[in-house]
Amino acid sequence: MKYMIGQVRIGRGAGRLKMLQGVEQQFRFHQGVSLAAGFPPEAHYEMNEKFPNDIKLEDFIASTGNLLVVSPRAKAFFEAEKLKNNELLPVGIINLKGRKEPEPYYLIHQKVLQECIDLEKTPFERNPINPEVFLSIRNIVLDESRIDPQVSLFRMRHYPFVAVYRDDLIEKIKAAGLTGIKFVSPSEFKG
Repeated sequence: MKYMIGQVRIGRGAGRLKMLQGVEQQFRFHQGVSLAAGFPPEAHYEMNEKFPNDIKLEDFIASTGNLLVVSPRAKAFFEAEKLKNNELLPVGIINLKGRKEPEPYYLIHQKVLQECIDLEKTPFERNPINPEVFLSIRNIVLDESRIDPQVSLFRMRHYPFVAVYRDDLIEKIKAAGLTGIKFVSPSEFKG
């Protein structure tokens, strides 16, 4: 199998979101734990007013914080895929007029991290405060034997700031015509 890193592709006129609001301890999104129980109903994003002409909401939406924000259409797609170790968390979006979008959007949260980076072949810089998390990484080499074969969307344990997609899921995303995402080979990634 082949894996690619998903990155939000900001299309022409596509809106961008500021930081998630209404959720405490946001670092937990990158720890690989379930957040569904007790997830606050007031969780929401505001559209970024620095881009006043960019109001279109695509299926994958750029947000500060490296979380996967998706449309109701993308939510339905991912629900049908029955992704292992992922959960959908509802979030509101406040548009540039200060009004909440009528339909909820969702965070696709990866609740189990995969210990899959080949540390001998991948250049990285450890975080001096938390050495288990990398500050930067490039030219990632994945040890696919350490990836749960039933998982098609995940985050990496030492660098949980990007989502990794399996090739069969990528093909389904493309076939469904979901917008706002592109895929980069881990070996070409610089983060």
